[in-house]
Amino acid sequence: MSGGADPDSGPPGGPGQDSGPPGGPGQDSGPPGGARRDAGPVSRTFGLDADAARAVLDGLAIVRGEVLAVRHDPRAGTLTVEAPDAAAAERVAGLVAGLRRTHRLIGRKVLRRHEAARRLDGPIDAALAASPDVQVLGEGLTGLSGRLLALFRFFERRFRELAAAFEAEDQHYPVMVPSALLAETGYLGHFPQHVTFCCHLPDSLPVLEAVAAEAAAGVPDVAGRLAAPGHVLTPGVCLPCYGRQRDLVLAPGTVRTLTMQNHVFRYEAGRFRPLARAWDFSVRDIVFFGPGPELVRRRAAVMERAFALARELDLDASLELANDPFFLDANRDKAVYQRMGAVKVELLLGLPGRDAPLAVSSFNLHREFYTGLYNTRLAEGGLAESACMGFGLERWLYGFLCQKGLDPAGWPAPAREG
Repeated sequence: MSGGADPDSGPPGGPGQDSGPPGGPGQDSGPPGGARRDAGPVSRTFGLDADAARAVLDGLAIVRGEVLAVRHDPRAGTLTVEAPDAAAAERVAGLVAGLRRTHRLIGRKVLRRHEAARRLDGPIDAALAASPDVQVLGEGLTGLSGRLLALFRFFERRFRELAAAFEAEDQHYPVMVPSALLAETGYLGHFPQHVTFCCHLPDSLPVLEAVAAEAAAGVPDVAGRLAAPGHVLTPGVCLPCYGRQRDLVLAPGTVRTLTMQNHVFRYEAGRFRPLARAWDFSVRDIVFFGPGPELVRRRAAVMERAFALARELDLDASLELANDPFFLDANRDKAVYQRMGAVKVELLLGLPGRDAPLAVSSFNLHREFYTGLYNTRLAEGGLAESACMGFGLERWLYGFLCQKGLDPAGWPAPAREG
């Protein structure tokens, strides 16, 4: 997902070409010609359609230190951002201008749709929060039990069976990986906002004794005491598998297929919503290595099976061309490359009472990005390609519950019978 939106964000992709104009920075509530130069908060108002506003709101969420308040008026088509000072307002305006320019180049494209015969009319979040089967343990951390856990297991089993249909080799990786892996694969350079670093106290007896003593009065203050982090909680299930194919030569006609399920950790800057957007969530990936045309065919076959599951469960669903949410200037044009090259497709489920659907699966062609890093080759000559299919288990669960409700009596038979 997405570097945030989707369960499994693909690689950064190629550079793409940006032929669009830079776009204006929006309207300033202060004097003409720029933000107010006096001290104190500065407001800027931007004209945005609904889709562009959603993209900008996602981008603003990762720079909360630059933003005091955001007001979106869908009817007027405006978004007003209040920044703490003129310098912050200029930085926000630059971010919005870049996101708006990119959005103009990559409008929404729906490949397939299925409309549910029956679904709820409004949001389910309040009922979900009151359910005894949901335990919110902290920001972005949700536990499950009872019938909702059984439904989670249903989706878990269906995607495991989907992987088995492609004779995927099962893999298991730890949830913690070296930071160097993220730097090597480009993740740190493209999605630093999502990374959760792991660190520990140093091997120092005075520090350990001081922390232990402070713990008697509550959670000790460890700021400035922690060792430099050398590991991260994995932001992508598949990330460790590419380096394992270093210098591999695939026999003629061979496609290597791997599958793995794991917890994924992506910090979402205060946008957490139980099951829909989490800091810690579960993903099943299927990864292919082989000739590009064959991977395109296999991706299409996986998408067909995933879409068939949505139809089987009578869900409002769509397959759409997509791109990862590149918010940083140096990377934003890669979103255009991804969309123009049709290298990323998402399966989205409609959310009654909400404007935007939820991406629950993504189907990514990496081309030669990872295989070029690790020299994974074809026996016939040249680099192999890779592709990754990601299925967000909690997101499928949430999208299903939003449409069908918490009462199993209203669920389609496959989900009800497990």
